Amino acid sequence: MLTKGMKMQIERTGVSVFNGLGLNFLAHDDLETIHHGACHIIKHTGVLVELEEAADRFQSAGASVARLGENWIVKIPEWLVTESLSSTPKSVTYYARDPEKDFLLDNNRVGFSTFGEQVNIIDPITREYRNSTKQDCCKVYRLIDALDGLTFCQRTICPGDQLPAAQAVHNFHAMISHNSKHITIGMANSPSVEVIVKMAAAAVGGIDKLRERPICTCSCCVTSPLTLSVQFCETLMAAVEAGINVDIMSMALAGGTGPVTLAGTIVQTVAEHLCGLVLAQITRKGVNVTFGSCSTIMDLKTGLASTGAPEWGLVGAAIAQMSNYYHIPCRVGSGVSDSKIPDAQAAYQFTLNVLPLSLAGANMIFGAGGIDSGLAFDYAKLIMDHECICNIRKMLEGVRVDNETMALDLIHEIGPGGTFLTHRHTFERTRTQSTAQLFDRNTREVWMDTTAGKDLTERAYGKAMEILESHQPPTLPDGAAENINGLLDEFESRLKVDKPRG
Repeated sequence: MLTKGMKMQIERTGVSVFNGLGLNFLAHDDLETIHHGACHIIKHTGVLVELEEAADRFQSAGASVARLGENWIVKIPEWLVTESLSSTPKSVTYYARDPEKDFLLDNNRVGFSTFGEQVNIIDPITREYRNSTKQDCCKVYRLIDALDGLTFCQRTICPGDQLPAAQAVHNFHAMISHNSKHITIGMANSPSVEVIVKMAAAAVGGIDKLRERPICTCSCCVTSPLTLSVQFCETLMAAVEAGINVDIMSMALAGGTGPVTLAGTIVQTVAEHLCGLVLAQITRKGVNVTFGSCSTIMDLKTGLASTGAPEWGLVGAAIAQMSNYYHIPCRVGSGVSDSKIPDAQAAYQFTLNVLPLSLAGANMIFGAGGIDSGLAFDYAKLIMDHECICNIRKMLEGVRVDNETMALDLIHEIGPGGTFLTHRHTFERTRTQSTAQLFDRNTREVWMDTTAGKDLTERAYGKAMEILESHQPPTLPDGAAENINGLLDEFESRLKVDKPRG
């Protein structure tokens, strides 16, 4: 249902964002039931923890810990969950290298970005489907920087031509050098967190300034069902101790790594998030934590994750409601298509899943540009998705009803049979209407003359190349690029890479 009163556009910290209209799939009693169910799971079933240091921290905070082989089963009492929720900030600012692009996550305010991390790309020139490279990363992040409808920069593609142990650091190097928006990125281990934090500090003028305005968020992925891996624990604790934000992401697949019933997968997703949130808060009370979810269904006909299924939107909207219930900002995956090319299926699946999440007030919706169930990035899809995002943002403004907008005096002045087209009232408000940057609103004759009959996909590829030819992000401060490059070189020199045998 739509809650009473449509919220108007507001501006804060230099970037226009919009409030959700209040589309609720779950009643308040449902939210209470899910919360208590999640607390029951982590109190009685527990979570598997692979890192001893993390298990020790849970135990010191009051959780029950039992050894299970090389791992630990941690059972968290509800009072510790409640205490951790109370110390988690209720709003988070995604600070950007360019302060004009800061984004405040608060009260159903909605922003968008790309999916990540995709390991393949459709080459915009040759249309070849291939592995992505660091050069691709640099181009994609520059394109993201140019698109005003994208609020932050997600780790979109993988620099597959770099050493696996160094890929996260190379990815951040590409992002910080070619993008000026807030960065969200998964990190491989504590050494990669350390060097990425140093790079971010170099970009903003030092570690103290970074802690005042953290320009990056560490995305930490729980392994479903109910497992906190070594990587999860290491990166979360290192990021928290360094003073940057963390996002705790669950990616359960209903029918595979979660119950086939959506309510079961939702409650498991919430339980997994709460386990990570507790670890973050007992590591450093008051750290910024966002509620992440990429949970969807496993298609039981194919055994594959389906990112285009309507269930992804349903689960995501439920998680958005749960984050509002906890008063914690959320980052929810949506809009990736199972289609292998940027076609009608890709467009339908993007809109079908992103629109309800927007109306539900999800703070960060990431999935633009993604195809092939999240395995590949496509330039044309990103441009088309961005156009759709701009239209969704317009819808989220709602309709303001007051004496000025009803224009009763104007209607009386024009009268029956008149025209509003030439009136100054229309001229002064022309820019309040939505505009089509890429979608076609012309006559067929004008369309043929201006595009030579090219379809939307071809025009989108062309638009992407046009932007890349002209856009450059704000430069890094003097000396920062050299410092960042040196940190990357030093990190690679320390890596001990096992040589392949045979």
